[in-house]
Amino acid sequence: MKTSSLIALLVAGVALAAPAIAGTSISRGKTICETTAKAQTPAPKNVRTDADKTRISDSTLTFTLKVRNADDSTGALTCKVDRATDAATLAPAS
Repeated sequence: MKTSSLIALLVAGVALAAPAIAGTSISRGKTICETTAKAQTPAPKNVRTDADKTRISDSTLTFTLKVRNADDSTGALTCKVDRATDAATLAPAS
């Protein structure tokens, strides 16, 4: 077998073995979560994503958000983004 044929075969095998890439990127998911958190009533003063607590799977992105409320109290939220639909769900962080 020629070297070029072997390389082409290996590249094709790797491409077929790679998992399907989901639709929503990490940066887009972060933006979706921050926008969703800022749309709450009453609106928080500040929303930041804790990058160390970000979790990624093929179907969802999970972010932990640090929130400063209008009365200067702080809290944390968990935001899950469905990578297929870009739908975000907020819940109190546990």
